[in-house]
Amino acid sequence: MKLSDNTSISLPARNLLAILAAVAIGTMSYFTIIERLNSIESDIRLMHKDLDAANAFIDGVPKGDMVSPQVQELYMLVEYLSSNVEKLKEQMEAEIPMILKNDMVIQFHEERLIDLEERKNGSH
Repeated sequence: MKLSDNTSISLPARNLLAILAAVAIGTMSYFTIIERLNSIESDIRLMHKDLDAANAFIDGVPKGDMVSPQVQELYMLVEYLSSNVEKLKEQMEAEIPMILKNDMVIQFHEERLIDLEERKNGSH
């Protein structure tokens, strides 16, 4: 069999349309799959980039290498509040003996008042 540009092929139209439809569907499916793979690959690259940035942030925070002024301000506020808490704790620890002493004095005076009232009511 010799093939040339003048060779005629007899093929039913139904088969020709089925072949063309199969080729069109196959081509559309191929390009849809390729587009979806490219989309997924782009998403993965962006996630890796975000993950690397997050890891750099996490690694930099304990070292104090972060450039962000907000993070530095937060550290300063934490240090300030920590020093204030320590001062308040020391002040409370210093005042606890005085509070206990005052409680004892109040209790003593209450007992004395009760005794005086009993004596006053008992003598009348």
